[in-house]
Amino acid sequence: MNKEVLQELCRVFGPTGRESRVAEIVRAHLEGLNLEVYADALGNVIARKGDGPYPVFCTHLDQPGWVVEHRDKKGFLHLKSVPADEKLGEGWAVDEGGNRYRVFKESDGKSWRAESLVDGEGEMGTFLVPKAEFEESKGAYFATALADRVGAALLLDIAGKANKGNQAVALVCYTGRHLKFTGLTAALEDLDIERLYLIEALPCDEGNEGYSLGEGPVILLRTQHSVAPSLWVDEVAKIASDIGIKFQKGLVSDGESAADTLARTGIQAITLGMGVRYSGSRIERVEGSDCEALSKLLQGLAKGKVRS
Repeated sequence: MNKEVLQELCRVFGPTGRESRVAEIVRAHLEGLNLEVYADALGNVIARKGDGPYPVFCTHLDQPGWVVEHRDKKGFLHLKSVPADEKLGEGWAVDEGGNRYRVFKESDGKSWRAESLVDGEGEMGTFLVPKAEFEESKGAYFATALADRVGAALLLDIAGKANKGNQAVALVCYTGRHLKFTGLTAALEDLDIERLYLIEALPCDEGNEGYSLGEGPVILLRTQHSVAPSLWVDEVAKIASDIGIKFQKGLVSDGESAADTLARTGIQAITLGMGVRYSGSRIERVEGSDCEALSKLLQGLAKGKVRS
């Protein structure tokens, strides 16, 4: 996986509902390759090569953040988190123009407030995200928005390799993951799907079982409301074995997922990812070895059926 691309994606402003900058970066990397690339009305970015049915690789673009609800008489900004996400922490935040804000919780531990470093900035409707951080240390990546951007970096890896081959493949980066997966089904509706792989960073916490950091890619056998097709699991396991990749099988019993959303519409999918751990209230960590192994596995899956 390309570290510079991952860093570029992690640093860009892109909260739910304001993903256009992230989408532009992804699209810029895709254009110039031997792919048909387009964006739909919701801002989803889709790339495909050849004729379907396709193995489809899908991930999201948006990150959690806050939106300003109003400014009080003392000049403090009252914020609403989008979504109500516990991993958002106090500290520095920025708006789309790069202006800085100090974000903190009130004494009730629930209400968010902020003060702007620039007088007059932060009117009602302004979106904020945690100030971007990125570091590589001892074989691991530490960053804000890491769990929300590593999937796109992996899809760009697939695109680069697909450009050199003749296999049919489709790549989808959708919007609105943190707003009930708003763009997900719309992004897929024009694709003839053979297999659907959802690429996600998977939190290593008490609600999830069977996987950890540094032990290889993860195949989710079950999410809260969906079960991975056993034939697809066997196919992934076979390709992983053929290319010498150790993988983990896991379960997610807590929280809504893309697989759950699709299951309600009758669309089958399998979730592939790597473990992520939150270091502090904002910084996320993934192991570089997990990213590299998952990248190789995804490329193997993309080559699974070659068409002329």
